[in-house]
Formats: sequence, structure tokens, C-alpha cells
Amino acid sequence: PGPFARQRASPAAGAPWHAMDLLAEYSDDEDVVAKEASKPREMPGVAPKALARKSPAASEFAGSMELMPMINAAPEVDMLGTSIVQNFAIDPKSKRLLTNPTFAAMNKPLVGPTQVGETCLEEKFYNHKLGHVEKMRMNNLAFDKEYLTFHNYGYAANPSRDTRGKEVLESTQQKPQHGRGIWDKAPTMAAASKRRKLARAAGAGAAVPRGEGDEEEEEEEDAEEYEDGAGVPTDIVAREAAGQWGGFQDAGAVAKKIEEDVRLREDEVARQREEERAVEGEERETKERVTSLFHGNKETDYAGRSWIENKASLATKDVDDKQCFLPKKWLYTWSGHTMGVNQIRWFPDSAHLLLSASMDGTVKIWDFQNQRKCLRTYMGHDQGVRDVNFTADGKRFYSVSYDKNIQYWDTETGQVIATFTNKKTNFCVAVHPDPSQQNVIITGCSNKKAVQWDSNTASIVQEYDEHMGAVNTVTFCEDGKRLLTTSDDKKIFVWEYGIPVVVKYIAEPTMHSVPAVALCPRKKMLIGQSMDNKIITYEAFGRFKFQGKRQFKGHLNAGYAITPGFSADGKWVMSGDLDGKLWFWDWQKMKNYRVLKAHDGVVMSCMWHPTMPSRVVSCGWDGTIKLWD
Repeated sequence: PGPFARQRASPAAGAPWHAMDLLAEYSDDEDVVAKEASKPREMPGVAPKALARKSPAASEFAGSMELMPMINAAPEVDMLGTSIVQNFAIDPKSKRLLTNPTFAAMNKPLVGPTQVGETCLEEKFYNHKLGHVEKMRMNNLAFDKEYLTFHNYGYAANPSRDTRGKEVLESTQQKPQHGRGIWDKAPTMAAASKRRKLARAAGAGAAVPRGEGDEEEEEEEDAEEYEDGAGVPTDIVAREAAGQWGGFQDAGAVAKKIEEDVRLREDEVARQREEERAVEGEERETKERVTSLFHGNKETDYAGRSWIENKASLATKDVDDKQCFLPKKWLYTWSGHTMGVNQIRWFPDSAHLLLSASMDGTVKIWDFQNQRKCLRTYMGHDQGVRDVNFTADGKRFYSVSYDKNIQYWDTETGQVIATFTNKKTNFCVAVHPDPSQQNVIITGCSNKKAVQWDSNTASIVQEYDEHMGAVNTVTFCEDGKRLLTTSDDKKIFVWEYGIPVVVKYIAEPTMHSVPAVALCPRKKMLIGQSMDNKIITYEAFGRFKFQGKRQFKGHLNAGYAITPGFSADGKWVMSGDLDGKLWFWDWQKMKNYRVLKAHDGVVMSCMWHPTMPSRVVSCGWDGTIKLWD
């Protein structure tokens, strides 16, 4: 059936082989055809052993196929663990690692650009201010060993992963004793007694190191020490016997004890003398470096009058005739302080001079009426000045600073009359209102006390110590008969002057601390700057009753001791806030009538002029003092 089959016709003897060949030729499956073609063909009439033999050409071709390697031109390569990029490109935020990085790779620093304000890229992954803190499982015995070794011998093993050459940490409080540990043999009583004797002989209680060659001596001394048959030291037996039989002491023991007491007393007296000399040296050094600088041409005028005297005699009005008006515009700015101004004070009565205390450590006095310039700078404090206050005549004033010193100044000459301190930070100073007691001041201190001083003797007269926090303000009430103090403990105490006993406690669960207080011109009411963004009111006499309905709100003052103020007629209440604004409220209606943008920073204090009914002065942390009309 086809030309190819007709050409392949053969005799009948080979009919089976030819039939199979013809079937393969007519197969539609190419795989089957290929498989059949690859099989060796059996020749008719050949024995089985001969069929088993392969032709030489076929065997050589099969051997060469077995020896040739199989090559894949594009294999799949797994770079896991071998790629440098994959080893180091580890996301610190990832919770799962698909590679097995080395310890060095995990501790390599991050590399790349840092944002403004950051020192390294690792800051964004810190969970503590000192770095990234991880939990570490540690045996209690190992922890106690390092802890006790550090506190007893001044060194311990570094617990950090990356020690970077610091395998041992040393204490800064004591000298490290390397080589010693808590497992060392404890010294015997005799050895300890010997070392104490040598230390006393060396003087000043110097510690004598324990040598390695002392063990034999200690053992010999132990043998001498334990002469009692029961194994108890002889000195303990002697002490017990002395206690049992009444403790008899001979004349030698009594004389030795007296000598010891005398020596201790002499050491105490010598130490006190050294402290007094040191204090005198500090005061002498302070007096030498305290200076003041006068900025005018002459300290006296043609008539011989001092620069602090009021040349322009203003006609003072009666309080009832004064009618104060709200300021509308800015008139003048006094600039000269390099840092923020904490407090300002008028010169008593005339208010022709203005005293300012600044965080730059200086106190300046300014002319208010004429040229409005700085007249004198008082440079006596090492740190920022917190508060200042004039005496009744204005010829002297007091200043308290963060350097823990209280200085008593002469306003005209700029000399420091006295400097005294109790080694505590003073936050305020109040002068007694009686003109005959201008040497008496009371300061609120950081040690929870209000301290009464006598500036003539530079000594402490009385301490009012009932508060549980730092005393922020001290206010004299009822012509100096009573004191009102406020503190960080959110309480207000009323005291009898000179008697450290509280006569009235003002404390409520809803109260906040009051860091600034101001008296009204009639001395009958007082207002306080509460830390919940409002001004509260109390009576300043009698029972000091709380005026719950009289509150002034709207401004932001939380966190700052902003001093409020009254107008001269008592009609207006004013205060600064942390946004640099001046707020004015009506005293009767408690309604806000005006807000002025006064300073760039916090407005710390504001005052109404006592004789000019529309003049207001404010100071702030931008270092300026501004006049408003």
C-alpha cells in the first residue's frame, strides 16, 4: 500500500519482521516511531548470544555519551547567605529574618544621610534616651556577683554586646581594686584590727591594702588571738567579763578615753575654723568682683542733687480722683538686657525710675520720665536674677538669684552692702512694709521654707517651714502683721509675722499652685496666678476669704510664674501670657476688654504707673521692657 512499502517487499521467510516495520511506518505517534527506530533490529536467523553482542560502533557511541557532562546554560542561582548586599541590607523594623546574618553584619552602623537635628541614623530606632535597650536573660548568681563586685571593689564586667575594648567598667566613686572579688578569703579579726591601727598611724583613716604575704602573719596572729580553749577570741571574752562584772576601768583607760575625746574636739574646732576661713574668702572674693557701672555723665547735677532724686515734681492725685484708662498703643522700648527679664519694680512713691532683673545676671535701673535710658547696671550675681525689691525710701534694694545669694545694694553708689546665703535657691524677696524695719526681709526658698533675714547682721531670724514644696511667693498683709505664702504643694498659708505657726490653711483638692501674687492698691484684696489658666481672688485681711465668683480667664499661663497687676484705681486687672500678649479685665464685671500683642516671648510681669493713669509697663523673655499708653 504505498511506494515505500512496495520497494521494501521481501521473501516470505522474513514476513514477521517486514510486517512490524510496515506498522511502524504507518504510526501517527512520533514518539513511538522514534522509540521503535532506536531499538536494535533483530536480524532473522541470528542466535541469541550473537544478538546480545553490540556492534563496535554502537558501543563506542554509548561510552562517549556517558562520559560527556550535562551543562545548563541558564541555571537558577540561590544567593541566600552569599550576597554581600543581602547580608547587610537588613531592615531594623522587620520582625522576621529570611537570611542567617553574621553577628558583625547585624551590628554594623547604618549608612546614609541624616536629618537635621540627628547625630546618627540609629536615633530613630532608640527606645531609651541613652540608646536601644534590649532585654537580657542573666543568671541571678552572675548578676549578684558583678553587682557586689562593682559596689565593693569598684569594677565589673561590661554587660554591653559591643564592648569595643572596654571589657571592664570602673566606678567613678571609688578607686577600683582589680584582682579582688567577693569570693576572696575574708580578713580575720586580728588582720582587720592590724589594718585599722596602721591606718590610724598613717593618719586621716587611709586604707591600707591587704598584701598577699600577710596570710602567714594573719594565721600566726589568729593563733595568738584565739588563746581561749573554747575557740573564742580573748578580746571578746574580756568584753563579756567586763560587762558581767560591772565594767571596771582603771585610770589608764579613763585617761585614754579623755585624750580621744579631746583629740576629736580639736579636730572639730579646726574643721569649723577652716570652713569659716573658706566662707570669708568667698565673701572677700565676691566683694572684690562685684562692680556696678554708671551710664550717665555725672552722678550729681548742677545743684548737687543725686541722680536717683526726682527732679520733676508731679502733682500727686488722690486715689479717688484717679481714673485709669486702658492703653492703646506702644510708646517706647527699653533694650539692654541680653536675656529675658524676670521682674520689674517702680521706684517707691514717685515711680520716676524703673528697676529690672534679668536672666543675664544683671540688674538695671532705667529713667522713665526724661531720656528713658539705662542709668546704672548692677553686676553682682553669677546666674540669673529671679526677683528684686526696693526698700521704702528707694535708696536701697534687695536681689535674689539662682546662684543662691541674696545681695543688699546701695541704689545710688551701686555698692553691695551685704551678701548672705543659706545655700538654697531663693525664688522671691519681700521687704517689711514698716519704714522702721527695712532691714527685715523674707525670702521663699527651694527647701520648702520661708526664711526671715536681718540684713544688718546677715543672719536668719526665723524660718516658716510648714510647706511641702518650694515657696514661690511671700506677701505682707495687714500692714506687716501677717504673711501669706504660696508653694508648689498647691497650698496657701497665712502666718502671724514672727511666729512660725500657720493661722489659716487654704487647700482644696481642686486647687492648683499659685506662683505669683499681687495686692490691690487699697491692700484689701489680692489676686493670684493659678496654674489652670485663670486668676483667682482672695481677701487680704481678716479671714482671707476666697472669692469664688471673681475669676479672670481667657489667657494661657500654665507653667510660668507670670506676675499679674492692678490699675492705680483698682478698676482694671491685667496679666501677661505665654503667647506674648497683655490681657485687661474689668474688676467688677470680670470681663476681658482688651488684648495687646506685647512681646515675642512670655510676658513675665506688668505694672500700672501709680501717677500716670494710662501708662503700663511690661517685660518679657525677649529681653525688652515696653511702655504702653
